[in-house]
Amino acid sequence: MKLLDWFDKARKESFAIGAFNIDSLEIFKAVIMAAVHRKSPVIVEFSPGEVGYFGIKNIVDMVKNAREEFEIPIFLNLDHGKPKNAVVEAVDLGGFDEVHFDGSDLDFSTNARQAKEIVDSAHKREIVVEGEINKIGGSSEVHLEEIDLELLKKSYTKPEEAQKFVEETGVDILAPAIGNVHGTFPVDPDLDIDLLAKISDAVGEKFLSLHGGSGIPIVQVKDAIRRGKIVKVNVNTELRATYKDALEEKLAEHPDEYKIYDLMPDVVEAVAAVVENKIEVFGSNDKV
Repeated sequence: MKLLDWFDKARKESFAIGAFNIDSLEIFKAVIMAAVHRKSPVIVEFSPGEVGYFGIKNIVDMVKNAREEFEIPIFLNLDHGKPKNAVVEAVDLGGFDEVHFDGSDLDFSTNARQAKEIVDSAHKREIVVEGEINKIGGSSEVHLEEIDLELLKKSYTKPEEAQKFVEETGVDILAPAIGNVHGTFPVDPDLDIDLLAKISDAVGEKFLSLHGGSGIPIVQVKDAIRRGKIVKVNVNTELRATYKDALEEKLAEHPDEYKIYDLMPDVVEAVAAVVENKIEVFGSNDKV
């Protein structure tokens, strides 16, 4: 099954596929380990910063090797790809199942025009394209400051704009802003599920993704999947935080150890536990 087939299955059966950002080999191992254990499809994704760290060709090879070894559905996504030429590079390289063009810094017409150009090229290669209209705030870090909820609401995606955008561009999946933010904050986000449901109705057969999956209360995630028909949930910060905390703990326990790979199995297991929990929440376990 291709990625769009999985999205269709997810919508029909009311589950979502976890899209997990990879910024270290250990996190990559953890995500694959969890997916195998829970018999779940999984999306591994790389933001521009993560692409710069690994190298785009290395990313494609990593995922190809993992698919061959573990024989589970592992899909590769370019997350928040920008500018346009960076997305085009991923499309032309091949090996990606999805590319997310983040044109939220652009005005609507420029965003739509560039997204359509990417769609025209990507669809020839059977690559799924994700679009974004309104900028999803925050960053993939542990934030100590409060969220400005009133400011956040000004960036919410409007159903009529969502409809216009998918019609003009032909994107397969849209990332709406409905109160979700990147990163974790002292106060959890409060998703506007009613708005999400209206956006879902407005885009018709197109799919929706939920960014900022770290820190969103479980009940809201499940409501977003059930009522808003979310088929993909992005998670990054919780993985990074767990990795950092687990590694610091192992280094403190073994201050004289220089073979760092000897410390990593416990770190991988800690991150894998987070991924397994997310898979359970999203309902994608036992779907393979």
